[in-house]
Amino acid sequence: MAKMRLEMKNREKVKFLTEKNSFILCLLPAFLIIGFIAIYPLGYELYLSFRSYNILRSWYSREWVGLRNYLDILGDPSVWHSLWLTFYFVSAAVGIEFVFGLGIALLFNRHLKGMNIFRTLIVVPMAITPVAVALIWRYLVHDTFGVITYLFEKLGWSFEWYGSGITAMPTVILIDVWQWTPFIFLILLAGLLALPREPVESAKIDGASNFQIFIYITLPLMKPVIVIAILLRLVDALKIFDIIWVLTKGGPAHATEVYNIFIYLQGFRYYNMGYAGALGILLFVGVLAIAVGFIKAIKLEV
Repeated sequence: MAKMRLEMKNREKVKFLTEKNSFILCLLPAFLIIGFIAIYPLGYELYLSFRSYNILRSWYSREWVGLRNYLDILGDPSVWHSLWLTFYFVSAAVGIEFVFGLGIALLFNRHLKGMNIFRTLIVVPMAITPVAVALIWRYLVHDTFGVITYLFEKLGWSFEWYGSGITAMPTVILIDVWQWTPFIFLILLAGLLALPREPVESAKIDGASNFQIFIYITLPLMKPVIVIAILLRLVDALKIFDIIWVLTKGGPAHATEVYNIFIYLQGFRYYNMGYAGALGILLFVGVLAIAVGFIKAIKLEV
């Protein structure tokens, strides 16, 4: 009897190992593709960040410079200017998107006739590619024939939108808010729909107002969902490039030259690939640190 049990255990063990190997074999092509398109470029960028390499002078060897590129970044005022603009854009855009997204989610968190149609319509901007969104808004607010510019002029307001250093960044923020508020809305609405109803009903029986229920019950229960929504939107906002490039290419007068635009200009206009590589590595480390911080915050909330 004991011998039969031992044989059965051995068979189950062999079967488990066989299934495990088959899973690994099936996933291996995907791992190889991911490694080729993600890990290899990152490794090559890290390699370039320690070297002085200019495409225009490709006949020069890729001289090893150690940490010189990173030290040059610390002393470059243009880098700090781009970081400030990035912080300004991300904090303003994500903050406004969160407020609007939460408000719309609370508005749509009710069972009314035709609500599903409105929920579908409100996420349409998110389905449009950023380049198309930038082109649409470029012509809507064009100084000469833009529809929105024309309406503002009829009201007696004159706006240069993306043609002025003062209004260019607010215009970019406006476009980003228009496109990505639905993203925050969808996540927060899903969180609201998943909340338990018992605490809310108990609070209503005890005489709590809607505002008190929102502050003391809804928001605390929604904290993990809110953290996830802000993290996903924050990481995506830090990668802003296409909308700004189509509208202003970082101008006018460097008014919208955020960190990603600065990296692109260093790499593909001035061809300082080593310097651009160091800038990219620092961006990767920064985004990774932010993501880890938010994940720890989620674990603390849970």
